[in-house]
Formats: sequence, structure tokens, C-alpha cells
Amino acid sequence: MKKHFNLKILFTLLFVSLIFSVNTYAEDIDSNNLKILDFSFSTTGSNNLEGTNSKLLLTGDTILNDIRFNSEHYRIGVGAVNTWQANVPLVHCFETTTSGSSGCNNPSIVNGMIQVCGQGGCFNKARFEIDPQSNPTDTLYSVQITTDSNWNSWQYIDGATFLIEEEATHDINDYLTQSSWENPIFNILSLTPNTTYYIRITALHGDFTESIPGSAQSATTAYPQIIFDIDLSDTAGSTAETSSPYLIDLGTLTYNSVTTASDLIWFDLGTNMTSGASIFGTSINDGLYSASVDYTILAVNDNLDNVFGYGLQNFNISETFLGPLIATTNFNQAGNTVGAVTSNPGGVEILNTSGEPIFEGRAAFYIKAKMDESTLSASDYSETIIFTVQGKL
Repeated sequence: MKKHFNLKILFTLLFVSLIFSVNTYAEDIDSNNLKILDFSFSTTGSNNLEGTNSKLLLTGDTILNDIRFNSEHYRIGVGAVNTWQANVPLVHCFETTTSGSSGCNNPSIVNGMIQVCGQGGCFNKARFEIDPQSNPTDTLYSVQITTDSNWNSWQYIDGATFLIEEEATHDINDYLTQSSWENPIFNILSLTPNTTYYIRITALHGDFTESIPGSAQSATTAYPQIIFDIDLSDTAGSTAETSSPYLIDLGTLTYNSVTTASDLIWFDLGTNMTSGASIFGTSINDGLYSASVDYTILAVNDNLDNVFGYGLQNFNISETFLGPLIATTNFNQAGNTVGAVTSNPGGVEILNTSGEPIFEGRAAFYIKAKMDESTLSASDYSETIIFTVQGKL
């Protein structure tokens, strides 16, 4: 790999060669009558600098046009203007779906983009950082973006909105310092899901000094997604994985005594939806129903120490990132106070992610029931609950 400082050494030597190849018609370019501090050349003008008493001619060796002085990672140009050009910057990181680690320096994403976008990573935004390659801190950078790996065409990132813009609207206001580009966590927005993007960067440090683009990096956006799973296990089942059919046996109910099922309902929930997700429950019978005696132990939002009925109560709740995952008020009680899952249209919200994406949410719910002297005895009391999940972009 060509190292950058080696290239600078080679360039300096070549520039010295250019200086000694300049022909002058003045006896001394630094005399009582003439002093040349700096000069530039127009692509449409002459290579001769002429005055009343002096004339300066720039010459360059044709070897500088040799293809060996250009590669993917460096370029050596002809003329003094190349010494003023900004160093070619690189893409330090470009990430959308990284998980477990990150190549970026921002401490908010050390575990990857799942830490800031939720399950699966980002589907419509991205993070990049700049490797300035020794450019000064006030250097400005422009970001090019494309879905074409061959770069036959490309667009730009708007410096104000971080949206993709066309060349026609791209101007000096879209050139930002490294800190301005990297200050927001997301600095490319409104991307298309499941799409591979390529970016590359140019640097500008003064008029007419813009570098060529550095080498590109790519990242692929995720799909919008929700991970939802049900498991049945006891209170030690935080990592349990079970499959359907999902059947819980409450056992035998006794008069005026609260019975708690030994197995709990465990939910897994993860999403990268911008506004998070909720889990709803819909009852078939509005309680524990016996067909043999045509009687229902109703689902209640109440303390079973004081009433008879049945319901759910949150036992445990956690997440790895984002959220937080919370149980709604009726189900987030203590003691023997439970929440009712009913047959209301649309169901009853049990859990939500606080309106945020979430990564690896996990929650468990007790099932509790109580009968009294008026309850008709039967062996076929049962209930069916349908759990659904809804996400919001």
C-alpha cells in the first residue's frame, strides 16, 4: 500500500525539479526592481508572465504525465497549483447495519448502528466519518453518493439537510468542516431500504484547491423490520426458547384464593421502526369460559385480593438498547393486581417501546385467577388470547 507521506516526499522532489526547469528573462527574480512572491496560471491564458522589464516562462517535464504518477489512492499533477491542493480525504467509516462493534469514533455507536437504529440497523439513514489525511481543521469537505459501484453518475449530500441532492443545487454551502459533518449521529438521511450506497469525499482548503475524490466505501441499508416471538417458561426463563402450541395450565382454582400459573408468557420484541412498536392482546371469551356450565370468570382490571376474576401482570422487562420497553399501566402492577385482555376491537395494548426503536426487548407476564363461592364448578374453563404486534414508521 502506498503511504501518504511517501507520496508527499516524491511530490516535493518533483516540484523542486519544476522550479529548476523554469526559464526566466529577468536577470534576478528577486532584485531592487522585481520580486515575485506568488503566481498562478489560467487554463485559457499563456504560460508566459510578461512585464515591461521582465518575462517568466513556466516549463514542465513531460514525464509528469506518465500514468505511473496516478493511482486509485494518489495523483501527482503538473504545476505549482498542485502544491496548494488539499490532501485527498478518505472515508473513515460508513455504517448502516453494524452490530456488536463499530468502525466509527462516535461513542454513541460503539456497538454498531443497531445501538441507534434498533433491530436490524438503519433502513433510511446512515453514519459516516472523515479521515482528513492531515488536512487542517478548517478544511471543508463535500460528500458524493451513488448506488452505482462504477461511479458512472453520482449525487451529493446537502450540507444543511443531509438529504441527497442533485449537482444543480450543489454549491459551496454543501462544503462543511469535519466536525460539522460528524456532529449529528445520522448525517445521511432519506435513504432507500435494502439498497447499497457508495460514498467518497473531496476536500477544499481555499479557492481552487479542491482535491480529487478519495476512495469510496459502501454500506447497505436494512429492511424496516419487527422481531416478535412468544415463549412459555417459569420465572427463570429469561433466555428460554419454546415453540407452539402455546398452552398454559392454571391448575385447580380454589375458592377465595389467587392462583398463579407456573409458566409465564415471555415476549421478545425488537424493531428499527422510527416510532417503535406495541404488542396487543385480543381475547376470544373475555375471560375463562366453561362451555359445559356456560359460565365465565371475567377478565378484570383489579386487585384479585378483593374481587374474583382473572388477568395478566408484568413480571420482568428489559432491553439491550433503545426503547425502553414498558408494560402499560393496567398490566404494570404489583401484588395480585392484574390487567384485563378483552375482546375489544383492535385489542388491548400490553407492551410498547416508548415510541422508539428497540433492540432485544424481553418481557414476561404472570397469569393469575381467582374464583369465589358463586363460580360454577367445571373442568373445561379456558381462554384464547391472540397477540399481535404493530409498528410505526
